[in-house]
Amino acid sequence: MAQSIITEKELRLWAMDRPELNTLVENVRFTPEDIEQACINVVDYFNILPPPNNFGYTVETFPFRSLLAIGVWGWLLRGAAIGEASNQLDYAVENVQINDRAKAELFTNLGNTFWMEFKELAQGIKLTQSLNKVYGVKHSEYIWSRRI
Repeated sequence: MAQSIITEKELRLWAMDRPELNTLVENVRFTPEDIEQACINVVDYFNILPPPNNFGYTVETFPFRSLLAIGVWGWLLRGAAIGEASNQLDYAVENVQINDRAKAELFTNLGNTFWMEFKELAQGIKLTQSLNKVYGVKHSEYIWSRRI
């Protein structure tokens, strides 16, 4: 994959996905391949989100770093929730209950929160891009007051 506008390291720092912080996993939660594929999928989703804008971004040309970070973690956590839910097995022995894979609901909630934020921001950006394409960009006269 060509260089994304945001690196795997930056994404991990933002989400605190480091081995020393993942005491139960003892490693990073998501592989570099997981993160790379999430970047591709998030940019693809942005491209197909209405209204169409004819920009056709790639991971290399996507211009919104923070939007990509929010989308990637929403995508990854929602996907991880599927794995957690399908592998969850709660069991109890002599009044001791063990549920080491009971994170599906937490991952779903976090993932959905990030994903909804991504979708709202992306739709606003796409709408603005569409309006600018139709009507052009007209800046307020107040833009010049900052340069004085």
